[in-house]
Amino acid sequence: MPSIAVAYKGEVVVGVIHDPHRDETFTAIRGQGAYMNGERIKVGTQSTIGDAIIAMGSPPAEESMQMSLAALPVLMPKVRTIRMLGSAALMLAWVANGRLTAYWEYDLR
Repeated sequence: MPSIAVAYKGEVVVGVIHDPHRDETFTAIRGQGAYMNGERIKVGTQSTIGDAIIAMGSPPAEESMQMSLAALPVLMPKVRTIRMLGSAALMLAWVANGRLTAYWEYDLR
């Protein structure tokens, strides 16, 4: 997934993530909100952790993978479901538009 950000004086001011598989483009400008294909998006409205849909990453480093796997038995009984879907940038965009409640990945940079 192509993802691009522009920083000015050390602060990210514009971000774009494109998902060619779904033909969706997520954009955000600091102070002006976030959009998908030009329509404003917002985070989900889940009020309890039991309704949460969590995505998590699958980092390649052994230590990172072990930490990610250690989280599963802690989170799984408390949330609606956990998914491992791929691109961290895209999963964060899905949090922004309410498809996911949260995204977690150990050692993500």
